[in-house]
Amino acid sequence: MGVQLWMIMAGLVLIFHAGSTIMAEKRAAMEAASRSMEEVGVSSQVFLEVVIGAFLALWGGIAEFKPIKLGDSKKPRWESLHARQDFHSYRSRARFMRPLLTNVPSPP
Repeated sequence: MGVQLWMIMAGLVLIFHAGSTIMAEKRAAMEAASRSMEEVGVSSQVFLEVVIGAFLALWGGIAEFKPIKLGDSKKPRWESLHARQDFHSYRSRARFMRPLLTNVPSPP
C-alpha cells in the first residue's frame, strides 16, 4: 500500500472548496455591510471542510506503517570494534598527575 493519490487530491479539493466558500462569504458580507468594517467569521462548514481535507491529504500521504522492531540493537561503537582484549594498559600517564593534584588548595 503506497501513497494514495486519490486521498491527497480529495483533501486538496476540499481545502480549495473551503477557501472559495470563505471568499464568497466575505464578498457577500462586504456587499451587505456596504463598506462597514466588520470582521467576517468562519462558518462551521468551512472549518469542517478544512479539517477533513487536511486529514485526508495527510493520511493519503502516509505510505505504510511499519512496526518498530525491538530486536534491532544499536550498532557497536568504532572503539569497541577495534579494541584488543589482550592489550589494555591499566597504568597510564595519568599517575604522574597525582602529586600535582594533591597540592591544589580547596576552593573557597
